[in-house]
Amino acid sequence: MDIGGTTAVVTGGASGIGRACALELARRGADVVVADIHEERLAEVVADIEAIGRRALGVRCDVTLDDDVDALAASAVDTFGTVDIVMNNAGIAVLGPPHRVEMTEWERILQVNVLGLVRGVRAFVPAMVERGSGYIVNTASIAGVWAYSWDAAPYITSKFAAYGLSEALARSLHPLGVRVSVLCPGLVHTNLGETARFSGVPAEHEGAWSYFPPEMVESAVEPEAVGPMVCDAIEAEHFTIFTNSADAERYTTWRNDIDASLAAAVAAAPAPPRIV
Repeated sequence: MDIGGTTAVVTGGASGIGRACALELARRGADVVVADIHEERLAEVVADIEAIGRRALGVRCDVTLDDDVDALAASAVDTFGTVDIVMNNAGIAVLGPPHRVEMTEWERILQVNVLGLVRGVRAFVPAMVERGSGYIVNTASIAGVWAYSWDAAPYITSKFAAYGLSEALARSLHPLGVRVSVLCPGLVHTNLGETARFSGVPAEHEGAWSYFPPEMVESAVEPEAVGPMVCDAIEAEHFTIFTNSADAERYTTWRNDIDASLAAAVAAAPAPPRIV
């Protein structure tokens, strides 16, 4: 797929991975609709895209609201006529013991990280199917193919769902001319921590309730490195996008013997605090 001359929509596009991808899409010749709830950052990204020489539109959009996502699609079509690429990228994190995380937090993360993707698909894909062309990129995580830790069961659950949705979409949409990629980043230096919340964790344990395996920390990348990876995958029509080659290998080796893999991971990691 040639990105030049297309129109792209990026949710969660005002910072981090979303911002990096929006700017790279513009560098490769796309006009970009940037959606986010952070209006000040949204305006900054729009200005950055226009400075590259492409047209841009910023839309305040909460992906947990049907009306907001439908309005995003309507604004994009009204402004640019056709939407060729949609990156469903908005996401949040929740940390805490899975047996203690509040139901409201489970519902919140699934609304953003899973149903936010579903809303994007429902809003944009029908027109793509009608014309027989288009591209969807869903942001999952390495946490969507590898339950890397004990500290983020709600996040891991949501990202496994995001990956599974993407694979199902690829099977159903490819024959109709719509291509699908899923982004599975490892640790990326973004501002996800701003919206991350603890749930079910007593205050005295919050500092201890955050664990990344050393191999994830060592392979962390800057968000600016992710934009070219995503755009390369779109142009090559490549389904799974890993930000680190070791993650792609782990996706295979982890499942060669899942019992042994889990046992080794549990033995290697520090035990979580016992919170009952």
